Amino acid sequence: MLTRNGQPAEHTVPGFAGLLTRSELDAYDAAFRTIRRDFAELEKLQDGVDHLEKIPWEHRAVLRHFTSFLSGNGTRWDAYGVLLKSSASEVLLCRKTDGTEWAAIQRLPENAPYAKAHGATDVLLTGNDARTVTNEYAAQAQHTLRFMASDLVAKAQKIVWDQYPHANPDLVMRALSERCAHAVKNTEVVREAQSLTESVIEPPRRSHGIRV
Repeated sequence: MLTRNGQPAEHTVPGFAGLLTRSELDAYDAAFRTIRRDFAELEKLQDGVDHLEKIPWEHRAVLRHFTSFLSGNGTRWDAYGVLLKSSASEVLLCRKTDGTEWAAIQRLPENAPYAKAHGATDVLLTGNDARTVTNEYAAQAQHTLRFMASDLVAKAQKIVWDQYPHANPDLVMRALSERCAHAVKNTEVVREAQSLTESVIEPPRRSHGIRV
């Protein structure tokens, strides 16, 4: 059995190909507890983005008007679908009431701090049809989710390095980075983390000793 620092490496964690020792796992668990709630929200949002490409907007039964509202500049929009919904806001697929332009519009609660300062609606992007707007919004949302994952890794990193500096923090952070990268389908980061990990988790041959 592979050992590190006198401890067997036998513990698995989600989304990571390697094995951790008991002290490494303690560091991992402590760090993940600080981001658990935000990580769950991230996974929920990723599921929502994944669903967007499957929505058949070309079917009239799916593309159905359900509410109308005014944007900040006084333009009236009809909402036909929910693109993404988080704990703080929702993004609606809309079409101008008097026109053919489509848009992805974020709508926040009226009492939200941003809404009080800038208004409760924000036109994120526009396009000529529902599918084009949906696809472009999905791409932008995916980019944002990867930034969110990166922020979670940075938050976890502070716990690992500050509180567990002797628990192989490099490997612990690779495990956490890989889990966050998997959550937002960042395959490039996953491949990088896996290649870095191989030199650490393989049995020593005397030739071997991430942010999202």
